[in-house]
Amino acid sequence: MKISFLGQGFEDKSVNAVGNHLVNFLSLTGFDSFTGISAFASESGVYGLSGFLNAAKNNFKHLNLIVGVDLEGTSKEALEEILALNINSYVFYQQEQPVFHPKIFLIEGAKETKIIIGSSNLTRGGLFTNVESSMLIEFDLNDKEGLALLSELKSYYQSLFDFSDPNLLKVSTSIIAELFSKGIIPDETTRRSNYAKRLTGTSSGSSASTSTVIIQKRATAKVPSTFPSKPKTAGSSNATTSPQTIAQSTITPPIINQAQQRVLVWQKLSLSRSDAQSVPTGTNGTGNLKLSQASFRLNGVLINHNTYFRNQVFQHLGWARTKPTSTTYEETICNFDVTILGTSHGLQPIKLSYDPIRISNQANTPSWLHWGNVLMSILQQTNVTGRTLNLYQLGNQSFSIEIV
Repeated sequence: MKISFLGQGFEDKSVNAVGNHLVNFLSLTGFDSFTGISAFASESGVYGLSGFLNAAKNNFKHLNLIVGVDLEGTSKEALEEILALNINSYVFYQQEQPVFHPKIFLIEGAKETKIIIGSSNLTRGGLFTNVESSMLIEFDLNDKEGLALLSELKSYYQSLFDFSDPNLLKVSTSIIAELFSKGIIPDETTRRSNYAKRLTGTSSGSSASTSTVIIQKRATAKVPSTFPSKPKTAGSSNATTSPQTIAQSTITPPIINQAQQRVLVWQKLSLSRSDAQSVPTGTNGTGNLKLSQASFRLNGVLINHNTYFRNQVFQHLGWARTKPTSTTYEETICNFDVTILGTSHGLQPIKLSYDPIRISNQANTPSWLHWGNVLMSILQQTNVTGRTLNLYQLGNQSFSIEIV
């Protein structure tokens, strides 16, 4: 059993943020069940994760969410975003005083289990920028201690994990409307306003300006650009749109204005059959694109592909070590706006992996791009062998791939 501490928000670069690990969880193969239990959920937290949850439907048989609604910590819009996911989802609500406050994220597979238990809620801040502490526990199914821990967890919360608890309410339009009409959940604007008042110490009839306590400024962590924000309705800074089901494995592309310039950061000429996933019938493609040197020059100098992609191009992404048996392997998820032979396929979450052990005298490449099931299917139906792949970095720190 491997136990890792996940700290975030205490410094301005939180590479071990729970949000980064959840994004990685949902991209993994070999797992078939994801269960998230969170005390609170916000619209931005659920929306940011929604594309990755939709993409996970390709690999996971079971996707489950349970959220609490105490202390007005979950908004109506957050529940609408959850409803739009069309997964097995519930609200836990009781009228008694105790607050429903657990934060548990569990993925299970035929060979391995991963659990995050800590303080991170399903909110944008809780996943990335708030000061939070969690533990990541990883074990295979031969690990007696790990299996005992999982058994204790599921035994204590049995009625949650088997969805039989009488205080679990299936998320639906009618349940959302009733909770909102009774004042149990606020709208997103009210939730944010209440949260801001708690942060500043202001409330009705009081003012933070009367305080004589000097509060020092502190650098704060940022949400990765790979975790999308929901576009705002024109003309309103806090308006929300009606819930819409997000297309499976597709996230709404960011709006790129004219001031944002795209920069060519890599190019591969004449894609090989292996690169293009064009293989004989009955043969599986590699699923990978090795990010090699490809004779690409930056400012006239050939790139060092052993370090260029991990330490320069994708340095700002939330890399995480996800293999308990390896101290060198890292991976992350990055959103790419993908266009293939003139057809746009929207913003696709694509896994990137890095392992310096791949480097050898045969000039193997440590950085790989993993197409995933959706793009693999598209590539296999579209002959791009011999075509050129351009990788661009956009002004807002997102990326695009064009095969022309």
